Amino acid sequence: MRISSRNNAVIVAAAKLNDKKHRDGTGRFLLHGRKLIDEALSAGVCVAAVYAEPEREEYARRIASETGAALYITEPHVFEKLTDQQAPEGVCAEAVMPERSFDPKPGSFVLVCDRLSDPGNLGSVLRSARAFHADHVVLSAGCADLYSPKVQRGAMGAALCRNIVTGADSLRTVSDLRSRGFTVYAAALHTDAVPLSRADLSGSCAVIIGNEGGGLGEEVVRAADRALLIEMEPGCESLNAAVAASVIMYRRYTGG
Repeated sequence: MRISSRNNAVIVAAAKLNDKKHRDGTGRFLLHGRKLIDEALSAGVCVAAVYAEPEREEYARRIASETGAALYITEPHVFEKLTDQQAPEGVCAEAVMPERSFDPKPGSFVLVCDRLSDPGNLGSVLRSARAFHADHVVLSAGCADLYSPKVQRGAMGAALCRNIVTGADSLRTVSDLRSRGFTVYAAALHTDAVPLSRADLSGSCAVIIGNEGGGLGEEVVRAADRALLIEMEPGCESLNAAVAASVIMYRRYTGG
């Protein structure tokens, strides 16, 4: 189907998926660009529709043929309604939110993000989590929306991994992990915090990263087994949440 009007009902409905309320209501989200579409297909995510400008028609037709998705070829001024990018690639897909589950196995590593509200930070955390093989990532209520375009772009496909769960309660997650035999560290500047260089992150282990501005609440820190700090030069400000999470996951990954 070819669409030349920005007011076409199909385009209006698809554009609404840039808003969290409509994503949650429909269980669908948009993937912008070939990289994310290809990542979604590799991850087994169901693609329901493909939207493309004429110069991307060949690629879009191939994806539609492989997946059985509906295909819509749009004029450039119509496609612009689907994205907030300054220089859109000219192709996007409507995908179905995959089912996700949380059942960490003994010996695995879990990263818990508590109210990590900046989409760019969350995207970076998820990208590092895939690079450094976090077995599960738990996002608490109050985290940036996993399916927002900014998180998807920042994660470079990592947000599509099925080992990520959303809407969790941090305290209940800590309790659940400890009941499973996990050692839970809270990344926080605390009087009895163990330095990262001396922390044992092996075996069944979880680390909680807090909100960019306020860090972790005292209740969450107390619920964990230990507080954990990253050593740095005196007088330096605390690290960005995404950087801190990456440093911690890298140490677990390398067994340092």
